[in-house]
Amino acid sequence: MQRGVVFTTAAIMAITLLSRLLGFVRETAIAAYFGASVESDAYFIAYSIPGVLFAAMAAAIGTTFIPVYQRLEGAERERFMHNATTVIGLVSLVTSAVAFVFAPGLVRLFAPGFGPEAAALTADLSRILLWMIVFLTLNAIFTAYLQSRGRFLAPAAVGIPFNVVVVGYLLIFGRSLGIAGFTWVTLLAVAVQVVFLLPSMVREGYRYRVVFDLKEPGIRQVVGLIGPVMIGTVAAQLNIVVDRMLASGLSEGSISALNYSNKVVQLAYGIVVLSVLSVLYPRFSRQAADGDLGALRESVARSFAALMLILVPITVGSLLLARPIIAVLFERGAFDARATELTAGAFFFFSLGLIGLGTRELWTKAFYALQDTRTPMLNGVIAIVLNIALNLLLVGPMQHLGLALATSIALTVASLMQYVSLRRRIGGVGLPAVRKSLARSALASAGMGAALWPIAGSPLLGEGSAVWRALVLTAVIAGGGLLYAGLLSLFREPLWLEALARARGAFRRRVAALRRS
Repeated sequence: MQRGVVFTTAAIMAITLLSRLLGFVRETAIAAYFGASVESDAYFIAYSIPGVLFAAMAAAIGTTFIPVYQRLEGAERERFMHNATTVIGLVSLVTSAVAFVFAPGLVRLFAPGFGPEAAALTADLSRILLWMIVFLTLNAIFTAYLQSRGRFLAPAAVGIPFNVVVVGYLLIFGRSLGIAGFTWVTLLAVAVQVVFLLPSMVREGYRYRVVFDLKEPGIRQVVGLIGPVMIGTVAAQLNIVVDRMLASGLSEGSISALNYSNKVVQLAYGIVVLSVLSVLYPRFSRQAADGDLGALRESVARSFAALMLILVPITVGSLLLARPIIAVLFERGAFDARATELTAGAFFFFSLGLIGLGTRELWTKAFYALQDTRTPMLNGVIAIVLNIALNLLLVGPMQHLGLALATSIALTVASLMQYVSLRRRIGGVGLPAVRKSLARSALASAGMGAALWPIAGSPLLGEGSAVWRALVLTAVIAGGGLLYAGLLSLFREPLWLEALARARGAFRRRVAALRRS
């Protein structure tokens, strides 16, 4: 990766880390005030409904907007942006209104195991949160626009105001206004995200004007690409829906346990995978547009190696430290030891799919850069069919743990299948250097895991106050990370040594600049 890409990616990862940490403060606060209860189950189902309805639209916007926008020039670009904002905004408004009317039916679809009272509460909360779709759609359009113009930091930071609003509300009001009050604040927090992006849009010269032209070539290109993307994304979101449908018939708190544990996995996914690919996807698109498949293949290969250097040790650490991680993050207030056990088990099995989740997203971005949306769509459909079959097979003997394991297996198989398809399209990305990098990462992760194994099972991580346990866990994770980094240096891993050299160079330049000033 070039220096600019590396530093931009590092900055995005730092911002994403802050945003995700605030997100965990948010989840911890929710867990403390509402625990793993009927109210929290209703809220998470209500929150997931617009998430599923919007996710397809968001993925389609981000995926199709960037390559189409980059192929246009001058006034055509700006007209396309205005037109896309109008058309997609109207679609999101209609979607929200229709879903509002049919909210009770959607709740029965998403949570068939809920009793009458829980279903009624979920429908009421859904009618509030369904209007998120409008704001989330505007957020997606603005994000795609800024990324197309090489502005990545503001979109990466958009989660920060959301988390600040939610956490601030909980700290001030707690559960005094009930789950309904908290739901209204969630909607407000999503609207604040759009407001947060507006200054960056204005700095780029954006001034919205109404344009509505369904015959515009750019819009027609988007429409031609958008169908398979939406189908594939809906299929991916259905993994979550199926999990929660089946979990709604299990013991109380199962849905919340799946939600909290998945949020922990999403931390690593967001910081590592999304940060890297948000910067590299526009580059993939340019290389594909230029017809330079050799450059695209090399970019994908190096991205794969870099992702694996980070995801492999994170997976090993998550498997070994599942319970103490969940206990430190969530066990307080209404979130008791039983909730910790439920959530830690799900986190363990979700962690098995982290590598599949990350690499599948990389292969998908490569296909989208090639303007091939059909292959990822078919892959997504196969993944959901496999996930449903595994859910039905595993939910009986393993309860909610089986749902987490089924998701991980489906993601891993889907990633392998998509890699095979990409290899046929652009050639193998398993270059000798990449294979050697994977071997070094696996060996270093094994060494780290061997060192953490006896510590993970010791009472040291479960004793003392919450602050003490958090400090001990932080020290253990830091020690494991340092050991892993040391082993990579010992094995002379080129990507790691290159990153170290650039970090040293940046530090020296910063020191020199401070001395001159």
